[in-house]
Amino acid sequence: MKRTILIMLAALLCVSSLAGCSSSQQTSSPASQTASETSVPVKDDEPSKAETPSSADTQSSEETPAPQPSEQEQPSEEASEDDTEVTEENGVIVVHQNGHYRALELFGGGTGNAYVSALNELRSQLDGSIRIYSMIDPLPCAFYLPEEYSEYSVDQKESFDDIASRLDSGITTVDAYSALQQHTSENIYCRTDHHWMPLGAFYAAEAFAGAAGVPFKSLDTFRSETIPGFVGTMYAFTDGDINIKNDPEDFIYYVPDNYPDCKTDFYDTSFNFDYTGSYFKEVGDPQSNAYLTFFGGDEQIVKIRTNVKNGRKLMVVKDSYGNAIPGNLMNSFEEIYIADMRYFNPNLVDFINTMGVTDVLFTMATFSAFGANADNLSEMISQAKGNEIVDHYAD
Repeated sequence: MKRTILIMLAALLCVSSLAGCSSSQQTSSPASQTASETSVPVKDDEPSKAETPSSADTQSSEETPAPQPSEQEQPSEEASEDDTEVTEENGVIVVHQNGHYRALELFGGGTGNAYVSALNELRSQLDGSIRIYSMIDPLPCAFYLPEEYSEYSVDQKESFDDIASRLDSGITTVDAYSALQQHTSENIYCRTDHHWMPLGAFYAAEAFAGAAGVPFKSLDTFRSETIPGFVGTMYAFTDGDINIKNDPEDFIYYVPDNYPDCKTDFYDTSFNFDYTGSYFKEVGDPQSNAYLTFFGGDEQIVKIRTNVKNGRKLMVVKDSYGNAIPGNLMNSFEEIYIADMRYFNPNLVDFINTMGVTDVLFTMATFSAFGANADNLSEMISQAKGNEIVDHYAD
């Protein structure tokens, strides 16, 4: 069985590598898609992400001070060969370690040329006082793929370092990989979904805040909220693997202590104001759509107005991985703009200048930085130049 899996993995890696040789040719991986687009199929009568204006703050049955990671379920950093079972389902590796199943996608590599070119071009068009940061978020296979299968997934750290070496010196690289590597024994990635857990995003946000030189609150100042029984996108990605379905997990997210003093404004993808509402959303099917807790999905522009008065305004350019980042930074920036690189119609340079943005963070999963999603970044920079941008939010 193990030999059969290895042969299948070799074939998968070959196909993935060929697709990833050119970022303009590589197909978008599921890891870079909107959570609501790729989650376990829901019934037609369940609320969609477009129905968020009536959503209220998420209220779970558990409202407690944020537990320290040591109090949570602790997966082992490395399982012995005797403890590990591996199967392959629909191109996804399913690993059984320490009593739980985890589904893992493999990274086939890529050049990252489109990502590098776009960030360097943006650097050339913005005033030098505006800070730009690159933070690529590693896939969980970087930390949890059994050693005997590691040759079938490209080394993500080496790929990140290659991109960092080609970025303009005026762009700061944030090493999320090393930040997460220190916490692999904690629940930093979902087992049943292709996203990271909010705890992983917290550690990445902490690394970014350190690089940006802004204040950052410790985890014990956040309030934890738990959505139990979560089975995410990997059930569908594995073509209905019964072990993933029958091994749900707790989705724990963290609400900052100043959240009641913050306002969240929602806009369409052309920056037309829609409504002011809750950053943390109730979701129609929390067991499969828990990741939509973060402002309801991707196809919109979001602005957070905090009670911080430091003159720092952050713009987060992201894929769905980046959705879990901004909530951790409500005590760090005065305003935070959130734009998905697939759903942004204004000109990025004009938007940054008009809104008085001081800091721009590019944060996305490995698949997006090295895949076709990165092609959208250059389009954001070149599209709709000179069009008037006005913020019509209502207090």
